Amino acid sequence: MMNIKQNKGLFALLLLAVLTACTSEDNITTSKQLIEVGGDKLKIVINEEPFDVETTTQTRAGGMEQSIPAGTVDLGDGLEAEVSISQGTPAPKTRATVVSDGHYNIYAYDANTNQMLIGPNKKLSGNVVGGVFTPDAGSRLELEAGTYKFVCCTDGVYLDPTYGTGNMPFWGINVKKEMIGATAPITLSGDEQQIVFLMYHREARARFRITGYTNQLTNVQLVMEFWSASSHYTYLRIPTGFQGPGTAMGGLVSDTYTMPSTPTQASVTYPLANEFLSDYKYLSWLKNPWEDINLRISGTIYGKTVSKTVNCRFDHNTVLKENGTYTINLKLKPTPALYLFEDGSCGALAEKGSRTPIAAVVKEKTNSEEGTAMALNVVDTGDTPMNFNKQKFSFADAVNDMNGYYYTWNSESTPNGDVKATAIGGGFIPNAPSYQGFYQAAHYDPGVATTNVGKWYLPALGEWRLALKELGKVDIADMVPTWTIYGSSFVSWNKSVMEKVFTPVGGTALSGYPLRESSTAYDGFGLTYYLDIENNGISISSESHNNHPVVPFIHF
Repeated sequence: MMNIKQNKGLFALLLLAVLTACTSEDNITTSKQLIEVGGDKLKIVINEEPFDVETTTQTRAGGMEQSIPAGTVDLGDGLEAEVSISQGTPAPKTRATVVSDGHYNIYAYDANTNQMLIGPNKKLSGNVVGGVFTPDAGSRLELEAGTYKFVCCTDGVYLDPTYGTGNMPFWGINVKKEMIGATAPITLSGDEQQIVFLMYHREARARFRITGYTNQLTNVQLVMEFWSASSHYTYLRIPTGFQGPGTAMGGLVSDTYTMPSTPTQASVTYPLANEFLSDYKYLSWLKNPWEDINLRISGTIYGKTVSKTVNCRFDHNTVLKENGTYTINLKLKPTPALYLFEDGSCGALAEKGSRTPIAAVVKEKTNSEEGTAMALNVVDTGDTPMNFNKQKFSFADAVNDMNGYYYTWNSESTPNGDVKATAIGGGFIPNAPSYQGFYQAAHYDPGVATTNVGKWYLPALGEWRLALKELGKVDIADMVPTWTIYGSSFVSWNKSVMEKVFTPVGGTALSGYPLRESSTAYDGFGLTYYLDIENNGISISSESHNNHPVVPFIHF
């Protein structure tokens, strides 16, 4: 009986010990408080690295200050375009940028083992809208106190279990706006803390800008075809040490860019022109895709139907880089010319509407310089005396003289103080204009009242050179330097090229007698430089008391 009682007592003691041990284990388990990422005590802040930004100063090609030209391409049907690419510069790091709207995933890695924590409540996913992160239903990331590395990424980025590796698999150059951000080790204590991610872009963004003297583009689309190859790219390399392996890709054709039908804004550089800007699309590539691309363009521009593939080659130092901003600029050039209309606007003949063309543009108006245009018709003239200008030039300098307006309208240009545009008397014919060529040019009548333009004038030789280069594709400065008082050698050209500017509007600027007067004086005897414009060549001579036809110019 005593043994039974003793056994019962021993069993009770053993049971008490087991219960005590279980209670202790429960206390240990419950003492390991879990910390919820994104909860009340562990806030999440997601910022985004800003893309490079473009400046607002443009170049003649219609691009930005850093634009790199690729020459002029023929789009067909009487239309050309000056092509350039502009690159952005790093954005000022003045403040954090709230991350873009989208879906994001957050993972935790053990800082000691660099292994991802996997299992229930070990991944937090959610949507960001307006900077506010809202977790997906049932998505939680709960951790014990300890030290961790955190990674946040978009859905297109795949992470491996070992920290610092992952991939972004795809074929082709087009990507979505993928981002990744990783933290340095963070020790969670259970006190109030926050995890701050800076999201890095895994791509560059690119868009198109079309600049032209039009108010409408119709169904204009562009596609870039890059040379085909495969390459490897370290997509996940970011400053926090995340690396990632290479990923092969090929089939290099961009997504289709659709241009807006109405202008996005007035041109920054060309105040009479408009700009059409596409949306950005995202590209990713290791080497230089800009070195050699084919550009497919289709749609209706300046009333012309365009469907053309053209080759563009940019400078080999133009490299596509992550987080970069690029704009392909197309500065439209209607052929045979851009016309100045009576209201001071510019455009193509196909879109003139009720406007009347009065001149062919030889130099476009910019935000810093006035434009210059050449009248469509020739004017007969009379005598111009010797020594009509204070300034006189050798042939080499005369082809750079751009002061026709000054000689025509400013009394300081004349030895006796006359305003050559209006001076009467003093010549061979009483009560007649003293400087026939200047007077006829200044009083040119285009046949319609004009607004928003300057006054007509007799062009200098350099302005004739500008017109012949722009409209006739010839440079009179290329003449063989055999200049004498009697003239220079011919420079070859095809007159019919420039005649196409005037024929559609009934212009006579190059018709009839081939000599054309300038307002530039020869330094030998103060004679007038004039041009002999033949069908197959041009020469320059000088003469006193010229009686040569005049083609007026005008600024606008």
